[in-house]
Amino acid sequence: MTLITPTTDQKAPFVSRAGRWVAELLLVFVGVYAAFWLNNYQQRQQDEERRDRILASIERTLRDGIESGKINRAKEERVAADFRRALEAGEMPPLAPFVFTTDYNPGDFATMLQAGGIFLDKWDAKIVDAQWQFLEVAKQAGIIKAVPSKSKFALVLP
Repeated sequence: MTLITPTTDQKAPFVSRAGRWVAELLLVFVGVYAAFWLNNYQQRQQDEERRDRILASIERTLRDGIESGKINRAKEERVAADFRRALEAGEMPPLAPFVFTTDYNPGDFATMLQAGGIFLDKWDAKIVDAQWQFLEVAKQAGIIKAVPSKSKFALVLP
C-alpha cells in the first residue's frame, strides 16, 4: 500500500483559492467601511446645513423683531411728544387706548418645544451670547419666568 502525498502542484490550488478568498473578504470589508464613512460624511454635511438654516432663521426672526420694535418705538415717541406738547400748552390732549401687540405666536413656540427644541452640537461664544440675550428679552416680555444658566444647557430655546 502506498501513501499518496500531495505535491506542491496539488497544494497550490488551495493556497491560491484561500488567497483569493481573503482578498475578496478584505475588499468587501473595505467597501462596507467606505460606504459607512460616506454615509456618515453626508449626514454630517446635512446636519451642518440644517444647523446653518436654523441659525439663519433665528437671526432673521430676531432682526425682524428688533427692526419692528425700533419702528414702533419711533412711532410711540412721536405720539408721546405730541401728547407732552399739548399738555404743556395747557390743552387736554385726547387719550387714546394703548395697545401692545407682538408677533408672538404661542402655537409656533409650543410646536418647537414639543418637538424637542433645537439642539446645536457645535457652540461658539457668539451663538451662546445671542441665545441668552434672546432669553433675557423673552423674560422681560413675560414669555419665560427665568433665564437658565448658560453652563447647564445645550438647547436653543425658541
